[in-house]
Amino acid sequence: MRFLLLLLLPVSLFSQEKILVADQTFKVSGTHEYLYALAGGDKIDFHVSLLGGRELKVVELVRFPDEPIYRTYELDTILDVSIKIPTTGVYMLRFQEKGMGKKVCRFTLHRGPESSVTERMDTRVSWDIATYPLWEVKYRDIPMGIRTEVVSMSGSVSVSGSKLWTGDIKNTYQFDLPPHTVRWAYRISVGQEAHKARQRDAEILSRELKKGAAKVMKVQPQTALAALALGMAIDLTKSTAGEDVEYALLNAPNKALFNKGEPYKAPIWQEGVSVDVQKRYAPLEGTWYFAFKNNNWVDDIDVHIDIEAVTEVPVVGQEMFLVPRRP
Repeated sequence: MRFLLLLLLPVSLFSQEKILVADQTFKVSGTHEYLYALAGGDKIDFHVSLLGGRELKVVELVRFPDEPIYRTYELDTILDVSIKIPTTGVYMLRFQEKGMGKKVCRFTLHRGPESSVTERMDTRVSWDIATYPLWEVKYRDIPMGIRTEVVSMSGSVSVSGSKLWTGDIKNTYQFDLPPHTVRWAYRISVGQEAHKARQRDAEILSRELKKGAAKVMKVQPQTALAALALGMAIDLTKSTAGEDVEYALLNAPNKALFNKGEPYKAPIWQEGVSVDVQKRYAPLEGTWYFAFKNNNWVDDIDVHIDIEAVTEVPVVGQEMFLVPRRP
């Protein structure tokens, strides 16, 4: 076999994972040309095999239209080469047959990108290159997936006792659900029950983690409440024993009505709660308020609020591609 070889690199130098660009099988008749956009710095693996017949006259890679990169003559069985692409542009694989007889050829082309931007390069040449032989490089944003995170919020408010109907028995706790929230969980707990509930739930989570219950989750939960929000089947502490509170979830207009002592609407309302835990799929955005009422005639109560919001944030990356340069 006689050959001319330019810019060859040994396969052992390639460490990046290769991306399939082409896997083509065709009957050889005359000249066949295949066009691909490749990035400068790409390290390509090019494999050709004759599945039927004998000898291809020429197999070559050129930078369009006629800059030679690699050429081999009289290919009779298999070709395996690795080549570094010098500059970004349109490249042509050209196959020419020799002699008569039926020939079937298969080739594969893989590329090892030099950077994360060129990794996502669109290798298609989607225009008539004979009409527009020049090109330019463009970039566009493309979705890359979803990043799952857990946003934790916590706080406490004091709610006065009625002091024989002389005190203000109401208070509110404001929180903002972060952008891209898909679900959230909360715990409302009163006085010393808050510490007890957190401790018991931590023990429950520890047992579940030892069983491997969190292995399939995208995020390792740091608290039992986060595990519940992420979707783990876990029974957390609820209680109506001890000091209790009445609470509701309100938006801003209904919070104003609550403060005035007027009728309001709430997607959540509970009474007689010492510890309450819920997972929610709505609402999922905006500013909200937990509104509390103390039914104790004398004593003040401290209400603790824990919230774990699960967000799924779209991840966007850049893709390189070529477009024709029009006059």
